[in-house]
Amino acid sequence: MQMLILLFAQVGLFSLFPLFFSFLSHSVRRGAFYIYIALVLLIGGFFGNVYSIPINEHINISGGNLCYGAFMMASVLFVFLERDVFILRNLVRLVILVDTFNVLFSMLVGAMLTTPGMINPHNIPSAFFDVSVPFIILGGTLIISELLLLFYCFDAIKKRQWSYGATSALYILLFIFVLCLDGVLFPLIAFGVNQMVIDIVIGGLSGKVIMACSFSVPLLGFALFRHKHLSAYFASDAVKWSSFFSLNSQLKQELSEKNYGLKQASTVFNNVKEGLAIVDDKGFIIKANPAFCSMVGLPSIVEPGSTSVNTLFAFAASNELPEEKEAHWRGEVSFGGTSQGLLTITPVGAESSQSETYIYALVNIDELKETQNKLFYLTRHDPLTGLENRRALDDLIRDYSDNDMCLIVVDLDHFKDVNDSYGHGSGDIVLSVIGQRLLGALSHIPTLTAHVCRTGGDEFAILVMTSDQGAIDRLNRAVQEACKALITLPQGSEIYVSATLGVSFQGLKDNGDILQEADSALYAAKHERRGSIGFYEEKLTSVSQRKLQLSVKLKQALETEQLRVFYQPQYASETLQIVGVEALVRWHDAEWGWIGPDEFIPVAEEMGLIERLGEWVLLTSCTQGKLWLDNGIKGIKMSVNVSAHQLRFGQFMGTVKQALIKSRFPAELLQLELTESSFIEREQEVIPQLIALKSLGVQLAIDDFGTGYSSLSYVATLPWDTLKIDRSFINRLPEDKAQRQMTDTILQLAKNMDLSIVVEGVETQAQFDYLRSKKCEVIQGYYFSPAVPAEKITF
Repeated sequence: MQMLILLFAQVGLFSLFPLFFSFLSHSVRRGAFYIYIALVLLIGGFFGNVYSIPINEHINISGGNLCYGAFMMASVLFVFLERDVFILRNLVRLVILVDTFNVLFSMLVGAMLTTPGMINPHNIPSAFFDVSVPFIILGGTLIISELLLLFYCFDAIKKRQWSYGATSALYILLFIFVLCLDGVLFPLIAFGVNQMVIDIVIGGLSGKVIMACSFSVPLLGFALFRHKHLSAYFASDAVKWSSFFSLNSQLKQELSEKNYGLKQASTVFNNVKEGLAIVDDKGFIIKANPAFCSMVGLPSIVEPGSTSVNTLFAFAASNELPEEKEAHWRGEVSFGGTSQGLLTITPVGAESSQSETYIYALVNIDELKETQNKLFYLTRHDPLTGLENRRALDDLIRDYSDNDMCLIVVDLDHFKDVNDSYGHGSGDIVLSVIGQRLLGALSHIPTLTAHVCRTGGDEFAILVMTSDQGAIDRLNRAVQEACKALITLPQGSEIYVSATLGVSFQGLKDNGDILQEADSALYAAKHERRGSIGFYEEKLTSVSQRKLQLSVKLKQALETEQLRVFYQPQYASETLQIVGVEALVRWHDAEWGWIGPDEFIPVAEEMGLIERLGEWVLLTSCTQGKLWLDNGIKGIKMSVNVSAHQLRFGQFMGTVKQALIKSRFPAELLQLELTESSFIEREQEVIPQLIALKSLGVQLAIDDFGTGYSSLSYVATLPWDTLKIDRSFINRLPEDKAQRQMTDTILQLAKNMDLSIVVEGVETQAQFDYLRSKKCEVIQGYYFSPAVPAEKITF
């Protein structure tokens, strides 16, 4: 027991100083470690011959082994703390230097003892020192090899990036293994391999294990209580072993390159526009560049530790600086009173015994924020009027969905005429004035929350948080009065515009699309009378939905040829022979059944399908007419209706030519029927096309005469061939005196202008008898035949 106490006392004494050195400052610590390690090396070679500690009759631990263990333990602690490859180079040099001293000292003493006259009171033989020289050299060589082997293995384990506990345990086990390895290699190399040496090695191995385990205890304590430093060593870069064996000149070149890199980094740090500051773990600035000082209002030179960095910034509540700053952090901050910045905090890690430090990088984002705010404003506002736009309206409707609200859609009537007559610049002025007037109209409901938006083109929207019908009525009247007021343009012209309104209310329990509902009410109001106010009813949505579905079905019907052309015969009143037919398009849908032309023709015109539909009807009709001709049925006139939309853009002439060429139908048997609305007020666009059609030999008929503008000047000047009297003029014949007079007048007008007459809608014998008595040439109507497929007409 006494020997164990002595052993542990020596191990404790050898360990006390290195552990104490670990608490010293960086510069003092290095010198202390070098001196201590040198002393341990110096005395180790002699203590091996001075004493041994017998643990029991089989186990002895020499003083030299204890010094060796102390050297290895102190070297490991030294490198753990410094994390510097050059420490190993210096330790190797120190071993070589001490061993050189020991060798020279031993040789000198040996020579002195053999010198005549030298006093040797204890009769120490000179051979003792001569024999120790090779053992000193061998011991030094093994120490260097084992030291490098140990740290090479440490580096290999570190690269695996295992847990702290596993890595620490492997380091300690490896430390014990290398110390025991020395007890095996030294005797085998010094005395050769034989049975006696092997027995000595095996016998002394227990002492080596005890010694190695004893010196591993300080390392274990370091791992447990100074884990921050050991973790930093684990996280440090692996040793570049090629640099370890480099020449001094190469090392100097590497150091020169590093110094140049540091100079570059310093230049960047001091001149970069972004603010940079180095901050300690307590939040105090260690160093800051000029940009950082200027941004946060600090002096150009900051006294280290005098300024808390967190007092310089205001963090948003949702973006607070975390208490644990071990990970990379980025967030927006306010600084300097009014400025906005993007702050990035990057931990650097502890350096040796120094505390954790952090790099604060600050970028001023005032311009970015200003641009961001401008872009956000533009995404939600109309650039012309400054009012909120459709996107903002959608957000407002969603935000107020839990409230009673009313949406008023305002559409300016005939605004296109303003742009066409005065130019788009004047149109923009009108829109801006109307926008301001709508804002002024809100003064009639001052206690209610309301928003005015421009949703596009000449359409505005007013969203009001109320279900009060009276308040909305007052606002509607104010809006219409504001729009009607004259607008004076810069050039002096005065503009008058009216507005049509669509209104939709939505309560808390409603879940409809209030914008779609208001649009439906607006459309219905415009259809009835421009300048009126329409209120949403549920049937309006169903009508709009049917119209939308109808447009899809119509497009599919055109693509799949589901449409058919029926023909209503036209009879000569005297002979009752068929002299012509009117081509009428019919549509039977598999889901909806028969769909009337009065429903799908307007949809075709609105959706831009009428040109395609008209072209198909014209070609189909001409092809059928040619088929009748080929079958010997001569002189049948084919009448085809033409929509006003087909006459736009001047393309209709080419459509007629192509139909005649493809079908080979004679032009003189084709009659095109146009309503008065097709050419009234569009004569410069339409009349040249009518003249060109006449030049082809095609005949022209005025359809539904008397139901439109009935401008006699157009009847007299345009190249008409036929005048068709609408059924509304004969439906009460012969009893109605006014209808008799009107019919007689039209018949006389046609006769005087040498125009053929076709009367539509004849349904009774009395009507037919009266018209025949008035010498009407051609009769058409259900009295004779409805429109039927071509194969059902009997000539």
